[in-house]
Amino acid sequence: MNPVPETSPCQKVAISACLLGLPVRYDGGDKAWPLVAALERLGVCWLPFCPEAECGLGVPRESMRLQGDPEQPRLVTLVTGIDHTERLLAWSGERLERLAAAGVAGFLFKSRSPSCGLGSTPVHDTLGDGRAAPGSGLFARACGQRFSALPQSDAELLADEPALRAFLARLAVTGRV
Repeated sequence: MNPVPETSPCQKVAISACLLGLPVRYDGGDKAWPLVAALERLGVCWLPFCPEAECGLGVPRESMRLQGDPEQPRLVTLVTGIDHTERLLAWSGERLERLAAAGVAGFLFKSRSPSCGLGSTPVHDTLGDGRAAPGSGLFARACGQRFSALPQSDAELLADEPALRAFLARLAVTGRV
């Protein structure tokens, strides 16, 4: 793992911190992503983030999920029913400004996360019958709105070599692949 100072000249990719092997998940674990070192060799450096931990929810924390309207879901804890939507959205705005100032070139998200999933996160109770619809985590959604021109992917999608190459091409590092 190679998190760098935000002033480094490499291709800066903001990444879900758990993908770097940092123990920030709700259960104190990680989801280390096997391609981290390979992308570092191509000139990518990491700007790690964990919306849930960084907005003050701590590690470990109660499990959460998205629920309600898929276009404006709420981030709610499973056991206590506490709604953390506004807290996470306020943090997101501040964090996105810091990433912009750092010169972020792209984003890599943890799939199915209520804060970071990119089109892969279930949004529960959207039809009133208990079924879930696909959606994006709150921070991933905010990134898409703020940085729509930058490459953004779910790490699981990049296990497919053509998808990985397309992501790298958008980062302008394919000449070194």
